Amino acid sequence: MSEEGEDSAPLSVWIGLSVISLVSFWCQATVTEERLVPALNVIADYYNIPDDIAGATLMAAGASSPELFSSLVALFITHSSLGLGTIVGSEIFNQLVICAGAVWASKTGELVLDRAIVMREVGFYALGIVLLYVALRDTDFVDGDDVEHIFISFPEACMVFGGYILYVIVCANMEAIVKLFGGAPAEGAESSSKGETNALVSGGGPDEYGSVERTVSQDIDVPADMRFVTEKQNLSAEPAKNWAAISLYLPAEKEVPIKTQEEASAGRDAAARLSRRTSSIPYQRSSILVDMFQHTEPPSKTHDLYEVRYNELSKELECFLWQRSYFYTKAYFGNHAWHLRWFTFSTDMISSVPDRQSAERHMMVYSRFNKIIVDENRLIIKITNSNPNRRNYTFMAPSKSIFDKIVHQLEIYLHEHINDEDDEEHDNFGDADNHVDLIEFPMDGSKLEMFFWIVLSPLRFAMHFTVPDVRQLNEAGDPMTSIRVAFLATFMCLVWLVMGSYAMVASLEKLAELLDIPDAVVGVTVSAAGTSLPNYVASKVAAQNGFGNQAVSNAFGSNTFNIMVGLGLPWVLYTSFGTGFQPYHGLRNEGILQSIIILAAVLLIFVLLMLQTGFVIRKWHGTLFIIMYIAYLALAIGQVYLS
Repeated sequence: MSEEGEDSAPLSVWIGLSVISLVSFWCQATVTEERLVPALNVIADYYNIPDDIAGATLMAAGASSPELFSSLVALFITHSSLGLGTIVGSEIFNQLVICAGAVWASKTGELVLDRAIVMREVGFYALGIVLLYVALRDTDFVDGDDVEHIFISFPEACMVFGGYILYVIVCANMEAIVKLFGGAPAEGAESSSKGETNALVSGGGPDEYGSVERTVSQDIDVPADMRFVTEKQNLSAEPAKNWAAISLYLPAEKEVPIKTQEEASAGRDAAARLSRRTSSIPYQRSSILVDMFQHTEPPSKTHDLYEVRYNELSKELECFLWQRSYFYTKAYFGNHAWHLRWFTFSTDMISSVPDRQSAERHMMVYSRFNKIIVDENRLIIKITNSNPNRRNYTFMAPSKSIFDKIVHQLEIYLHEHINDEDDEEHDNFGDADNHVDLIEFPMDGSKLEMFFWIVLSPLRFAMHFTVPDVRQLNEAGDPMTSIRVAFLATFMCLVWLVMGSYAMVASLEKLAELLDIPDAVVGVTVSAAGTSLPNYVASKVAAQNGFGNQAVSNAFGSNTFNIMVGLGLPWVLYTSFGTGFQPYHGLRNEGILQSIIILAAVLLIFVLLMLQTGFVIRKWHGTLFIIMYIAYLALAIGQVYLS
C-alpha cells in the first residue's frame, strides 16, 4: 500500500466506501431473493416453461444476478477486471466454503452425494474452467501500459457462452441420458440446477418442479376402501441417507390433549372475529403503520415446533408443518423455498396460518383434493387436486411421528369429502402468503436487528414501493399477481441490480486504488465473498435439515452459470456491440490465469476425494477445504507484494 494513498484519503472516505460496498451487497441479495426470483417464477409458471429448463435459465439467472451484473458493470461501465475477479473468486468460495459449511452443519458429520447429479455438475464446471482458460490464454502488452492485457475475441466469447446452452440441454434430458448409459434414474429423477440460497429447509425439490413420479414400494397399509387414494413415492432428489441420518436426532412430538370443544375452537373464533372486522375493508398493502408495527405474537411464541394438539371429540389436530412456497417452485434452492405454518386439520376444513406476526390475517384454507402422495424417507406429503384451476400443495413434517399422524388425518378427511366440490368463495383475510414485507418492523427481533432495520429503512421503503411484490396469495392459496405485474417487477429488479452493482464495483475499485492493489485481487477476495455469503448461509441451513446434497450440487451449478453466462454473455455482447467484433483487450492480466489454474487444481482434489470416499463428504474434508481457501486468499494477496 502506498503512502500516497493513505495521505490522499481521510478516514471518512474509507468508512464511506466500506459502507457503500456492504450496503450494495445487502441490496443485491435482497432484491434478488425477495423480488426477482419470485417474479421469474411467476413468469415461468405462466408460460409453462418446463421446470428443468426454467431452473437452469430464468431461475439460475435470478439467483446469480449479483455476479452477472457485477461482471456487466465492470465490463461496460468501469472497464476493470473486478467483475472477472469476482466470478473467479466466487467459484473458489462456492466450491470450498459452501461445501465445508454444509458438511459441518450436518448432524452426522457427513453428506451423501447423488452420483449422477454431482458428476453432471462437476463435469460441466470442469468444462467451464477449460473454456475460460482457452478464452483468456491470449495475452500481450498494450501501448502505453506496462501490464499484460488479456485479449478476448468474439468466437471465444461465443464458445464460453455456448457451453451453457449444452448444459441446459443436458439438464432437460437428464433422465434419458442416465438411462442411455444403463443407469437407474436419479432418486426423484430431478435436475439440481442452480437456484440460490432457505430459512428452514432448502433444496430437494418435490415433483412439481421436475421429478418423475414413480412408485418405489408397496402402498401404505390403509383400510381397503381407502387404498386407492394414497401413493408412496420419492418426491425429492436428496439421497435418503442424508434425511434418515437427520431424522435420528429429531425429538418426539409434544402431545397436548384438548378435552373440550371450546378449547379446540378458540383459535378459529379469534380468526373469525378478525375476518369480520376486515372482510368489509379491502386489504391495503399501503397501510404502512399496520405493516410495520403489527405485534400479535406468531404461533411459534405459543407452540413448540414438535407440539401436536389433538381433540378426540372433534377429531381435530393442530401442529406445525413446513409448506413449499408457490413462488419458489422453479428454484431448486432458495432461502424461502419452505416456510413454517401452524395447521389445523378438522373433519370439515384444513387451514393454516404462517409463523409471523398477526398470523390470523394470513390464514389459508386448502382446496378439496383427491390424492395423497407421500415420501416416508423425507417426511414429505403432497396433496393433489383434480381441478386444473387449483394448485397442489407440498408439506414437510418436523418428525416421523407427526408425519404419520398427518397422513392418517388426511386420509380421514379425504374419505369423508371425496365427492365434495371445492368451495369457491372464502372470507377476505387478505394476503395468505407467508413472506414478510420488507417494511414490517421486527418487533420480536434483537436490538441489533432493529438497529439495522432502522439504518436500512430508507432503502427498504424505496425498494418496497418501486418493485412490486408478486408474492400475493388469496385465502385459497392461489396467486393474485398478473403477468404484467411480474414483468414490471422483473424490470424494476434489473434497475436496482444495475445500481447496486455499480455502487459495489465503483466503491471496491476506489478502495483498491487507495490500497494500491489490483482490482482483480479485490474481486477474488472481498467482492467474491460478499456476493456468495448468502449462498453459504442457506447451504448451511439446508444441510442442518437433511438437504446437504442439494447445497453441494447447486454450488457447482452456480459455478457453471457464473463462468459460462456471468462471463460469457457480457463478453459476447461487448465484442459484438462494443468493439464491432474486434478482440477486447481492456482486461489487465492481474493473476487471473493463475487463479484459473488453481480452480482446476482444487476441482481435481475434490474429485479425487469423492472417488476415494464413494461420493461422501466428511467433516475432515470441510476442514481441508477451509485450509485450502485460506491458502488461496494468502496467495492472491501475497502476489501483490511479491510482484
